[in-house]
Parts: sequence; C-alpha cells; structure tokens
Amino acid sequence: MTQEEVLATFRQLASDVETELPGRNEVILELAQLLADSRGRLSKENFEALVRIGSALYKDGHTQFKGKSDVDTIMRRSSENQEGK
Repeated sequence: MTQEEVLATFRQLASDVETELPGRNEVILELAQLLADSRGRLSKENFEALVRIGSALYKDGHTQFKGKSDVDTIMRRSSENQEGK
C-alpha cells in the first residue's frame, strides 16, 4: 500500500458521515496500547516514528483542552463579575 493510498483511506474515513470515528483521547489510548503490545515486534525506527505521531496527537489534544479550559475560566469569571454588579 502506498502513502497516497493510506491518505486516501484516511480522507474517506474522515469524511464518511456514516462512520462514528473515535475521539482524540480514545485514539491516543488505542495507539498507546498498540505500541505497548508491539514494542518488541516493530523496528526501532518504526516504533520511534509511531511514538512521535502519538506525541504530536497528545500535544495537540492537550493544547486544545488547555484552550477550552482557559475559555471556560474566562467565561465563568465574566459571568461572576456580571452577577456581582
């Protein structure tokens, strides 16, 4: 399978409204388990590449969570300030 064929599969699954894709947290947990199970069977290079991919997904998810948390805090403080007037 070529890289373009894999990307086409990604695009298809991402755009298929019939498919319930798991959330980012579930995907990260699934990748972590796959890596844990495959540690001795993957080449060092492949294992490290998948760990980099997982790290990027994790960082992106953490950044998004932090942003949502910050907005929630700002909105809550704004609401409290409006109620205190």
